[in-house]
Amino acid sequence: MTKTFGRIISLILVLMMISSASIYALSVDTSELDFVGQDINGALLGDLESGTIIYGSNLDEAVALASITKLMTYTLLMDYVTENNVKMDEEIEISSTAANTWGSHFGMVPGEKIKLETLMDALLIVSGNDVAVALAEYVAGSESKFVDMMNEKAEEIGLTTATFINPSGLPENRDPDQNYMSVRDLFTFVRYLLNTYPQVLEITKNSELDLPERNFYKKATNPLFGEVHGVDGLKTGYTDKAGICLVSTLNVKSKFDTSKDYRIVSIVMGCTSQEERIEKSKALLDFGRNNFVAQHIANKDNTIGIAEVPNGAKTEIDVYAAENYDAFLPVVSKLKDEIVFNEEIEAPLKKGDKVGVVNYYCNDELIKTCDLVVQDDLEKAGFFTMILRFFQNLF
Repeated sequence: MTKTFGRIISLILVLMMISSASIYALSVDTSELDFVGQDINGALLGDLESGTIIYGSNLDEAVALASITKLMTYTLLMDYVTENNVKMDEEIEISSTAANTWGSHFGMVPGEKIKLETLMDALLIVSGNDVAVALAEYVAGSESKFVDMMNEKAEEIGLTTATFINPSGLPENRDPDQNYMSVRDLFTFVRYLLNTYPQVLEITKNSELDLPERNFYKKATNPLFGEVHGVDGLKTGYTDKAGICLVSTLNVKSKFDTSKDYRIVSIVMGCTSQEERIEKSKALLDFGRNNFVAQHIANKDNTIGIAEVPNGAKTEIDVYAAENYDAFLPVVSKLKDEIVFNEEIEAPLKKGDKVGVVNYYCNDELIKTCDLVVQDDLEKAGFFTMILRFFQNLF
């Protein structure tokens, strides 16, 4: 895959995510979450697939990212691996610059060679700043070139508030002094990452990194392991300016026969203690797990009505929604649909012809309009058939 083609695919994915975002403003009481946004830099709870934001506080101000930055570092690494068909067991030689990076570290030494897969684990599970530098050098040849790539990627995804100065999230003595992004843009980025490289969860679901061959053992930085059942990611962060931060996510199992699994994303930025970060993240995730459902609304393979075609070889034909439609909705919801046929439906009809629309409502609010189509051809009735019908109707 060429770099240009890879970027085109990325842009298509972004457009798909934007177009699939929920058009329905959720009518649900989130007052019990009001405490979450108090005295921190920002917070958000959202549904991954639809992009629906259930709760948000200070969504649009750029805030310091700290080590949440490493999600972008991972993304660019995966772009490089994908585009160049790099194997996970490839060994990377560690530079003195990387080995001597301060802050949270993996304990590498200059000249050491470490497998790419191991470095990925160390980047996200124990948040190694030294690993972030090593990977940046591997991908771009230098940190500065990698930072240019980070900002280009942010622009490609559409993150208008993002500014990157390094691959680790460490503060620096310059302006800007750290990496920044708004909470809303961070949610957009997390959706992009999880849709593009869902395998990141195979790393971030681990509660520890145990490498006997390196005499290395450390618990994951994610404080929700053991606190929130099912949490499998995603990334922590801390600097004095950023405060104590966490992007977390979990998959919620289907509640009903007519629903499906869904994934929620929680973001808290700028907490003042570990306890506050856990409490507020847990409140967001529990609210998203307990109060919503990903509901199957329309199935394009199931007939939803019958249209009358007075001049058809048959006077009735089954109609279908033109697309599948799932909605992210409050658990307590009253759903209904309304079929509106075209004023005149005349044969001949071809498979895929539109004959009307179907409106879907949740709690009497319109949430979606789908085209109504036929899935079979229907020929026009012959002259003698029409004459026979005329006399049948007459008598």
